[in-house]
Amino acid sequence: MFGPVKPARANGVAMIVILGVITAFAPLSIDLYLPSLPLIEEDLSVSPGLTQLSLALFFIGLAVGQFFYGPLADRYGRRRPLLVGILLYLVATLVCTFSMNIEMLLAGRLTQGFGAAAGPVIARAVVRDLYAGRRAARVMSFVILVMTIAPLIAPVLGGWISTMLGWRAVFWALTLFALACGATLLLALPETHPVERRQSDRLGRLFMGYVPIVRDPLSLAYLGAGGMAFAALFAYVAGSPFVYTEVFGVSQANFGYFFALNVVGLLMGNLTNGQLVIRFGHRRMLTAGVLTMALGTSALVAMVASGISAQWLITPVLFVTLSTVGIIAANTVAGLLDRHPDHAGSASALFGVMQFGLGALSAALVGTIEGDPLVTMVMVMALTAALALASLSVLWHQQRRIAAVG
Repeated sequence: MFGPVKPARANGVAMIVILGVITAFAPLSIDLYLPSLPLIEEDLSVSPGLTQLSLALFFIGLAVGQFFYGPLADRYGRRRPLLVGILLYLVATLVCTFSMNIEMLLAGRLTQGFGAAAGPVIARAVVRDLYAGRRAARVMSFVILVMTIAPLIAPVLGGWISTMLGWRAVFWALTLFALACGATLLLALPETHPVERRQSDRLGRLFMGYVPIVRDPLSLAYLGAGGMAFAALFAYVAGSPFVYTEVFGVSQANFGYFFALNVVGLLMGNLTNGQLVIRFGHRRMLTAGVLTMALGTSALVAMVASGISAQWLITPVLFVTLSTVGIIAANTVAGLLDRHPDHAGSASALFGVMQFGLGALSAALVGTIEGDPLVTMVMVMALTAALALASLSVLWHQQRRIAAVG
């Protein structure tokens, strides 16, 4: 059951597609679910804040889960921890499907996030097993490019499913996706972390692999830049259903189309990064991404401060701002894993902890601040983008310091 699969079956394009699908666990579980939030609010008779809490808890599960899956992947290989995560995700999804109250749904979403955490951690570790440096950044861009298809179609599909069949049907769709991923893992994903390269220490000592990463100022700067960029994204994810339906007047059925438009920006950003990173390197591409995000959120703040809330003006700026997230993510991961190739699983997991931990805080902040949903969303996005820019400044300072010593 856990034996090796012929590597030739997952080389090249096939490997990128498989890793993209595995990484899609998180965005699909978020974006397919987004259009159902108003229906859940009505069906379970709860406040919008509680429905948004189901997003924040999913992010927390993703963050905490990745902390554990990283060392497990370094100790037991990539395939077995991934299968455990898929099985846990499957059980939690069924709990969500049959939830009769908000408490049961929240518990299911938290556990679902913990299971889904295996996908991105192990996909990033597999990339580092096979590639290094600029090549790893390029491959990671294409993996994220494939993964981006999920949030591109998921909101539209989720809108159709929830409108026609109810919000519980969304979780049935996620159940089918988990089963398909499990089958793909067993049949087509090779083990890229052979026994001779695995950490042989006791499991408790494997968590010490985080120590050299958190003691490395350059790694912390990478984590800050990437994590805060995702916090900006998740502020948008949590706030957009209410911004589009309450501020812009978009119907629930059509929300997915507008959400998908911004995902096209993510896709274009990843495609651009994949083409340019070999030439310019991951640090310069990371810099370009963070600077563009900071400028975009500053423009949004200026617009809402001036009383501008027209959808046709706000949407293009959101498009440009969110297109940077994939660029920032791919180059953050490449830089971080390049610093710690012997602890690729732990480094990948720590990125996920920052990514989804800060995303959870950002989403919860959007859900708890009362007032105009557009103003709240924009202000949180601007704050997190500013912190990403500060982390980028630290990164370049540390890099110059290392170059001077070397």
